[in-house]
Amino acid sequence: MASEIEDDDGRPIKEGSILVSARAKYLVHTLLGAGGFGAVFKVRDMQSGEDFAMKIEKKLEKRKHSKLKMEVAILKMVSNERENSHFVQIVDRAKKEKFFFLVMTLVGKSLDDLKKEQPEKVFSVGTGIGSAMQCLEAVEDLHKYGFIHRDLKPANYAIGTADKIRTVYILDFGIARKYLKDESTVKAPRVTVGFKGTIRFASLACHNNRELGPKDDVESWLYLLVDLIQISGLPWRRLSDRNAVKKVKEECRGDRRGELLQDLECKEELSTIMEYIDNLSYSDKIDYNFIYDTLKLAAKICKVDLEDPYDWEVPKKPAGQ
Repeated sequence: MASEIEDDDGRPIKEGSILVSARAKYLVHTLLGAGGFGAVFKVRDMQSGEDFAMKIEKKLEKRKHSKLKMEVAILKMVSNERENSHFVQIVDRAKKEKFFFLVMTLVGKSLDDLKKEQPEKVFSVGTGIGSAMQCLEAVEDLHKYGFIHRDLKPANYAIGTADKIRTVYILDFGIARKYLKDESTVKAPRVTVGFKGTIRFASLACHNNRELGPKDDVESWLYLLVDLIQISGLPWRRLSDRNAVKKVKEECRGDRRGELLQDLECKEELSTIMEYIDNLSYSDKIDYNFIYDTLKLAAKICKVDLEDPYDWEVPKKPAGQ
């Protein structure tokens, strides 16, 4: 919990706390999220009045790997990858006696939260495919630098604020892993690895405790896309047991294939993408352009324009109208 994170004087970091770096003073405003080793707050630069997101991580002597250190390394590398970057910008960072903090540009609601606000709890097909293409662009940029995310899901993507409301940002690189030794050499896979990520969106290789590569991120991304637009949801959505979920995912490659994409006019196109992913191996490079082209065809089949306003850009009608 956030209350367990203390400043160097032993006081809990919470709303109203003031944290100082070498360049600025930040007033802690709102808790945005909390996890096992840290929390994310909305903070305000007390001099400029600008609002930012601050991720705080406790220093623990027994911990070998800092999640925040990985986050900083990745964001420094990929932030300027494309004109409409899908990565937040680092604003400031500081190392204290008991904790680290990272200040980043503030984003809006997650795709998961935005989806739940829709009448059917899913996006329209145009919004789902359009936002999912941006999600995949973010993954493509991450893979260019030799990293895999390992926890892709709607909750780990968010939209921007103000004039960036149509831009989707990828978040949380806490369990990302470098899969390239150098620019072109893939690391040899470990024999067995522990389960990483979120059961609902995990790849089959993850369920089977095998080394994850770029293809596994893309498999998780495909589940994310279906979750965004399929009214009946992922067939395993009500299951929590890891082996039970794995069994249904496997069955969706066979007898239950139709169930995965049953509500969608573009089921053949999405099935083509799934077959492509399933035929890849750990070290294979991804043909992202093939996937983008297939998604554009899916949008055409569903008669949607990917340039139309996204669901969250359309003003909601007042009740009773």
